[in-house]
Amino acid sequence: MQMEKLDIDSFIDYRAEYTSVIKKAQISGDSLTGLCPFHNDSNSSFSADLKTGQWYCFAEGEGGNFIGFVAKLNNIDNAAAYKQILEKYGKKQETGEKAYTISQYAFSKRLPEDWLKERFKLENAKTRDGKTYIKMPYFNEKGELMTNRHRFFNKEFKWAYGSKGKICFYNLQSLTDMRNVGYVILCEGESDTQTLTYLTFPALGVPGAAFFKAEWADFLQDMKVYIHKEPDAGGDTFFNKVRENLRKGGFIGECYVFGCGKYDAKDPSELYLKNGAEKATKLIGKMLKNAESVDLTEEIPKVLPEQPLALKQPEKWVFSDKGISVIGKEGLPALVCRTPIIITKRLKGIETGEEKVEVSFYRDKKWHTASFPRSVIFTARGITALADLGCTVTSENAKQLVRYLSALEAENIDIIPLLSAVNTFGWHGKNFVPYHSGELVLDIDPSQRNLAAAYSRSGDYSVWLDMMRPHRERNKFRFILASSFAAPLLKILKQRIFFVYNWGGSKGGKTAALKAALSVWGDPERLMVSFNATQVGLERTAAFYCDLPLGIDERQLVGGGDKAQNGLEKIVYMLSAGQGRIRGSKSGGLRHTDKWRTIAIATGEEPLSADNTQTGVSTRTIEIYGAPFEDEASASRMHKETAEHYGFAGNMFIERILDCDQAELCELYEKMSEHIARKADGKSGSHIAGIAAAALADVLAQHWIFDNCVGLEIPDKTWQRAEQMAETVLAQQLAAADADVNENARQYIVDWIMSNQSYFGSKAVNTCYGFLDGDKAYIFPSLLNDVLKKGGFSPRKTLKALAEKGVITANSNGNHTTYSVMKHFIDRSCRFVEFFLKDAEFKDPLFEAEFVENEDELPF
Repeated sequence: MQMEKLDIDSFIDYRAEYTSVIKKAQISGDSLTGLCPFHNDSNSSFSADLKTGQWYCFAEGEGGNFIGFVAKLNNIDNAAAYKQILEKYGKKQETGEKAYTISQYAFSKRLPEDWLKERFKLENAKTRDGKTYIKMPYFNEKGELMTNRHRFFNKEFKWAYGSKGKICFYNLQSLTDMRNVGYVILCEGESDTQTLTYLTFPALGVPGAAFFKAEWADFLQDMKVYIHKEPDAGGDTFFNKVRENLRKGGFIGECYVFGCGKYDAKDPSELYLKNGAEKATKLIGKMLKNAESVDLTEEIPKVLPEQPLALKQPEKWVFSDKGISVIGKEGLPALVCRTPIIITKRLKGIETGEEKVEVSFYRDKKWHTASFPRSVIFTARGITALADLGCTVTSENAKQLVRYLSALEAENIDIIPLLSAVNTFGWHGKNFVPYHSGELVLDIDPSQRNLAAAYSRSGDYSVWLDMMRPHRERNKFRFILASSFAAPLLKILKQRIFFVYNWGGSKGGKTAALKAALSVWGDPERLMVSFNATQVGLERTAAFYCDLPLGIDERQLVGGGDKAQNGLEKIVYMLSAGQGRIRGSKSGGLRHTDKWRTIAIATGEEPLSADNTQTGVSTRTIEIYGAPFEDEASASRMHKETAEHYGFAGNMFIERILDCDQAELCELYEKMSEHIARKADGKSGSHIAGIAAAALADVLAQHWIFDNCVGLEIPDKTWQRAEQMAETVLAQQLAAADADVNENARQYIVDWIMSNQSYFGSKAVNTCYGFLDGDKAYIFPSLLNDVLKKGGFSPRKTLKALAEKGVITANSNGNHTTYSVMKHFIDRSCRFVEFFLKDAEFKDPLFEAEFVENEDELPF
């Protein structure tokens, strides 16, 4: 476990320590001089700072901190010296896997700790769980605090809450001094900025390779700018990003680039650590003197109107408004394709690792864009797919067009951006598509663009809030709306997918409530799907809407009957599984399997489950019966208003999630689950978990959206109102035993026996089903199988479950189990299912009635 270094300056008496060792010691203020103990010293070449413990021998040119002094004095390593110091002063090291302090940081960077605190205002801080980290403040040019960046152990960084829009250059408070000097070094990160400043070079830090913004160029006007480029791919990204945005920002000064790679160092910090202050200063000065000039005025011309990316013309090829031409041997162009086509992006799928190419083509006086696998764009057979989009590509010019695109990519490989791509919405690492995508690109099929465009904004946010507030007083509407907010929480809470199904008579506002729920995220009309869809269609839609609610309207479109019900139950199971079918690919391997997390919010006029519905369907579905609105007029207004005002709340909700501690969200979920479990009274655990997730979402929506607050300090009244809603919905759910399909099957058999008593016994007329013997019924197995099938139950599953509960008798013979017994009936031995009408486990009041003991006395 990593040991956290203590602030030794706070307890070491440097005056006593050094005077006890240094001969002929003389003290002036906070400085001590004397004879160096590490060599035969006749002159006072040793000095020490009694405030920081730093020492230096001018004769040997060697120095360091007090830990290094003790290590050298005792011929031990620094770790042993540090431990020895702590033992001497009776101190213990703090433990913590991620503990990190300024002392540790200063030691690793060989920078004075007090200087870091005074010059850059570094502070030690602790998280709520007690882990120590370094708080690195970012100031503006006036010295006003903008935000903080937190540095944890093992180079883990995190911006302070509310940093969005406030991040700037690091060390910007020194801008005036830099302008007086006349030049500045741009480097990546805080430590290089600190090292360069310590070595007396003016430096500004960019907090990330791709973080430089075009508007920052204004700070650098009238100065020479030196860009430090690290010798790796990240350095290339940093240099290209700075160069591009200096140009975009209108920087008009001189610009140069240099790197430490020639001196076997990645960056200025490493150069300093390897060479010491004096040598590193000379080397950096030499590099600045020999830095390579960067021409920011050079721009690649755009040859077409509104061309999305400026590209260099590949050798022997020309693209223009006339199309694509190849230069022949005589230097004359020959037209290859009438449609100008260029490559604008390379897209790397973060899930599949496959690379696609985005092409743009100019047709009918506007640009069109589409992305394809490289196997399509760079093969003659595949590239003809562009013809379907309007490009003048044929089997005749396909080969030449492939050669042109290959040459275009090779010529512009450093210009065409390589971006990470996803093909679904939802969480991708710390990014959430579509609202907070970072640098992720949504790479989708053209047929999905209408669905993607539905996640947009329209109207007025305040109108939407006023529209929702009065209806949230009704628990049914409130729960449906909360379920929409709950969808992106499933991954964080590790909660499984579930259905929210609102059913009842027509004109109750069920569809209007569904539209209200979907309006949180975008245009409800376009986001809503129907039950009248294939299983594959719903599967791919669910995968596309990952971590967002899936609104399904009109259950009655499926139709009635057992076949329709079975199809509906398959849809519930499929969506609840969160994963599509495994399918083969044309190449012989497996296609990428669709996966998703969602909350399906559905409506209908009939229940989603029946008596013979499998238990899994019932436990996965939270059914809400009745109208979500007070009257039909309110529902009608909601239809109209959600078509005009939508798409604001979801964006803010995701922003709040990203700004808060997800561990605290999980703690709040546990608290809500515990409360609902206490009120459950035999309800299904799946229902408790789903209702708790929606109730927590209601708490967060009230606090973040309707009260416009931040953080997770939830008022009691907000919490209590969500609990009230949850309890109301919970009361509508069937008890776990009631939802058991096997218990429904048992009751079905009992009802069948009681309603067909005349067909039991030796005197049964025409048809005999078996006989009754007290509280037992003996039924012919084949007849019971037919009865169960007619009722929509699985005979094999039902008999096994009833045998396990002791409702019927089972006989085992090795690995084979039978659910029948031999009984003598009408002068012969027959096989029957022995069914106990009064079993102790179910305790149905119906079974308390007395049964006729003598079958001869049965009524016919």
